[in-house]
Amino acid sequence: MIKLNQASFIYTSETTQTSSKVELLTVNYTNYLGSKIVDNINVPQGYIQSFVYNETGNSILSDLQEAETFTGNILAELTDMYISKLQILNPNTTFVSTLEN
Repeated sequence: MIKLNQASFIYTSETTQTSSKVELLTVNYTNYLGSKIVDNINVPQGYIQSFVYNETGNSILSDLQEAETFTGNILAELTDMYISKLQILNPNTTFVSTLEN
């Protein structure tokens, strides 16, 4: 989870802001086997689809990455990635991971 230093309206992109104040965000992900084209051959490829939800369960951010992108704890890496994105978009708000290392 991601905790904000105070309940705030936050930007989720350069032009989109949440419609209500948020104080706690949940990061979730699913993994699945898809495929991609390599040298004109369709090969299996693992993917991670991730989402950030507000307190009311609405998805406010999402991302899709190849599974090989991750080197350890997928949830921790995704949480850090989303904190970095949110911090850039909301420089006056502090975002902190509630995950234990």
